[in-house]
Amino acid sequence: MTNSTRRSTLVLSAATIGAAALSPLLAPQRAQAAEGKAEGKGEAAGEPLVAELTNVVLPIARNGALVNYVFVTLKIRMTDLNAATYVREQHFFVRDGITRATGRSPIPEGNGPNTFDQAAIVRVVTQTVNAMKPGLRVARVSLEQVAFMRR
Repeated sequence: MTNSTRRSTLVLSAATIGAAALSPLLAPQRAQAAEGKAEGKGEAAGEPLVAELTNVVLPIARNGALVNYVFVTLKIRMTDLNAATYVREQHFFVRDGITRATGRSPIPEGNGPNTFDQAAIVRVVTQTVNAMKPGLRVARVSLEQVAFMRR
């Protein structure tokens, strides 16, 4: 056994012994951390009917001309658990369908710069998801973390 191998073995052994000695001391902290994670996940686990799509890019148009893009996080609440599971598992197809639909008819600009017609987004998302598979029904669509592309 070479000196470097022997040194590595001793360091690894010391680390293992140290971890074993500290394990009982860290157990209460781990339990509290796990409870905190469970509480944080409670929000996600408490909403099993919600599918979340992050960083969806939607074009904004004025009089048929593209003026900007908006980046949004879509929270889609489905009517039943199977539908929500399907949307979560097929999120790439859902995102692609929404992108294609808004590419054909962009979201109208609102009354001023960096505004948009939120009802149009909700309508497009609802129609796209409902048309993906028979039995899918969207209960509600909410937009979060809205950011416009910098010009």
